[in-house]
Amino acid sequence: MPAVNDDKTATFDKATKTITTTRNSKLQYGGSQSVYCELDRLDVSDYNVARVKYKSKDFGFLFNFEYDGSYLKWYEKATYCPSYLNEMVIPLDKKYKKLKGIYFSVYSMPHAEFVIESVTLEKVENPVKTDIYLSDEPPVIDKAASGTIDANLDAWDFVKNIGAGLNYQIFQDAPSFLDFGVDIQPDMLSRPTKAQIHFMKESGLNGIRLQTNPGHGKILDKNYRIAPGYIRNIKQVVDWCIEEDMYVILCGPFAEWTIAEEYKKRIERGDSNYAAYYVNEKDKKESERFLKAVWEQYAKAFNNSYDERLIFEPFNEPVDILHEHGWSPKDDCAVCKKDYEILNEYNQLVVDTIRSTGGNNASRFVLINGLASKWEPVTNKNFKMPKDKAKNKLIPTYHDYSMGGSAAAGDYTDYYKNRIKESISKRFAALDKAFFSKHIPVLVGEIGQTRRTPILERIKWIKGFMSEASKPNRSCAAVLHNDSVLVDDGHFFSGYYDSWKLKWYDKEFVDTFIYGMQGKEYPLSAEFIKNNEVKIESIVGKNLINEPFDTKKWGANYKINSDTFVRSVPESYKLEFVIKKTGSSPTVQITWSDENYQWHKTPGTAKKIKGGSLADGNVRPSKTTFTVEIDSETAKTIEDSNGLYLMGQDVIIQSMTVVE
Repeated sequence: MPAVNDDKTATFDKATKTITTTRNSKLQYGGSQSVYCELDRLDVSDYNVARVKYKSKDFGFLFNFEYDGSYLKWYEKATYCPSYLNEMVIPLDKKYKKLKGIYFSVYSMPHAEFVIESVTLEKVENPVKTDIYLSDEPPVIDKAASGTIDANLDAWDFVKNIGAGLNYQIFQDAPSFLDFGVDIQPDMLSRPTKAQIHFMKESGLNGIRLQTNPGHGKILDKNYRIAPGYIRNIKQVVDWCIEEDMYVILCGPFAEWTIAEEYKKRIERGDSNYAAYYVNEKDKKESERFLKAVWEQYAKAFNNSYDERLIFEPFNEPVDILHEHGWSPKDDCAVCKKDYEILNEYNQLVVDTIRSTGGNNASRFVLINGLASKWEPVTNKNFKMPKDKAKNKLIPTYHDYSMGGSAAAGDYTDYYKNRIKESISKRFAALDKAFFSKHIPVLVGEIGQTRRTPILERIKWIKGFMSEASKPNRSCAAVLHNDSVLVDDGHFFSGYYDSWKLKWYDKEFVDTFIYGMQGKEYPLSAEFIKNNEVKIESIVGKNLINEPFDTKKWGANYKINSDTFVRSVPESYKLEFVIKKTGSSPTVQITWSDENYQWHKTPGTAKKIKGGSLADGNVRPSKTTFTVEIDSETAKTIEDSNGLYLMGQDVIIQSMTVVE
């Protein structure tokens, strides 16, 4: 094998047989770093397995055969060699007689190190791949005969003590097209350590939310038996949290993964390692069987040894992923109404399952999600809290991305706008009515914002949110969402925690969140404020169309990001259009999309148009240059929208300029 690979992301030390990989900054997310061993079309017709002996401390690695004449994708022939084993037996593909070479690689990790002691070709009587799931292991059972949990502790007082937490995504990020056994293989995060949990506690965090997804490659059979090693890994991190006197939320399976093509293919072909639940009538019966099996195992593994600091959460963002309204349920949709009923039943099923295991679980606090984990569904009249034998032990929860979230989807804003302030007030008013006024607390299970947004704007937002959440008439706790990666390529929500170097990115934002949850204000230095001041230039006189836009008879639209108009225009202004007519009925429509993605025609309250007329909310230009007056009310509406769109017919828009 070469001492170093071509892109210098992996090296091989011949003396120690050690392969070391380091992620190149130019390597795209999801890429692999590998070392290739050339075998020069080695004849393997007399063999049926390869035996790999190795040592790997933190992460395993991928072993690939490169057959002569094979054109499979690299991951279709990859075998994962887990860190908790020292030997793998891998059958050869009988279709091929010659090997061009073998690869040793890691998937999407900044750093890894492992020793390859030997690779031998053998012929054995039973060429079976090593079971990386260790399927014969006994289930994990909490054997403590009794425990201490405060059965009289009221949820209202309990939630007030939780404070600020971190979403720690170490148990759910492995890709669907690779089998990692029970190894922890999160994208770009290091393996969890006790030191990491201590670091979080020392930083001022008081809670950890562990997202788990056993159906994503950790199921052993059709009875939905979870690989014991997976539960043991979770148990170790939970124990570290409890030792640090932190609250820890054990969150159950996801629903949205099932939309991934590779995931669906696995389930459809009967891959027993993959399973899921669906919020729909068609899959309800099997989904209930899956949820009951998962929570029976979790509840039996975590019972009397854990007091009230361990909290159960049945699932993450339960959504009818196959329905068009899945992420935004509607009251006038029959399918959505049915989805509410189904989720209510799922919540009841899991609560009953947890309570049936007795012991401390008879009084354990349980978080209850609404559809898509949004505030609207959890405050909707169709949402029902489960009935519970325990008193005041159920806590409604939702996820809050009031300033956007995913940079990949463009679902974020650079500015703390008036609309965001109003939306926060609106959701807390709804939470007051549905819960706080009834002495029911609320836990915000995820809150976050992409680091692409300027930090001072994010700080204004989180301060505004926390000032509402920490009011005396409310009992609320919140968990900061932190993606498992730090690659700033627009694919992710955020990335505040560096698990490799034990440090925070944008620590001032994290500290503002922690202080705000305590009802305090984190003191920013004058230097920090000066260095991060958001300077916005006026766009008056600037053409906002990058190149001439042909409306193609309502067949196309041109979007202008609403952030363009934030603090860059006068209180009221005019939009000046220069057009070229291409037909007999030239029409320009100016529209915007509100926070609920409903369409509105602009200029709205603006009536003054020069060089044209207004008809049915559309501009009918009489000249090739026309202006539309945008009054102060409409200007605010445009600024707070999800984007300004231009459409029409028989017109090429050559420019659109803001003029005083």
